[in-house]
Amino acid sequence: MSGASRQLALFLCGCYVVALGVHATEPRVADHHEAEHYMAAVYEHQSILTPDPLAVMSRKQALQLMNQNLDIYEQQVMIAAQKGVQIIVFPEDGIHGFNFTRTSVYPFLDFMPSPRLVRWNPCLEPHRFTDTEVSNMEAGFQ
Repeated sequence: MSGASRQLALFLCGCYVVALGVHATEPRVADHHEAEHYMAAVYEHQSILTPDPLAVMSRKQALQLMNQNLDIYEQQVMIAAQKGVQIIVFPEDGIHGFNFTRTSVYPFLDFMPSPRLVRWNPCLEPHRFTDTEVSNMEAGFQ
């Protein structure tokens, strides 16, 4: 993972914390109203997609394409957090697109260790595994 990707992953994890309204202040108990409600947002945009989902591209090219959509998501998380949003939902295929073959989708995929074998939180340990750049960034949005 490049230094810029690591920094973005950590930044997005921070955005997640901000979006949830968790701050490094003294803990407090939510009053009755806060415990029953939260502010949510749904966001969708015209995703930036590969011109030919059947063509095989390199991992670097796939990451560049996905990062364009993630940059937009990052902006929207910050705007939503400023408006008091605590959870935001993005479209299922909004980062990478759709209509791939098994071969052409491969560069867009991240390695995910089995949760039965490995306990891992990408926000807390973003450098633990290679080829997890997008999962690390998405973790900040979940």
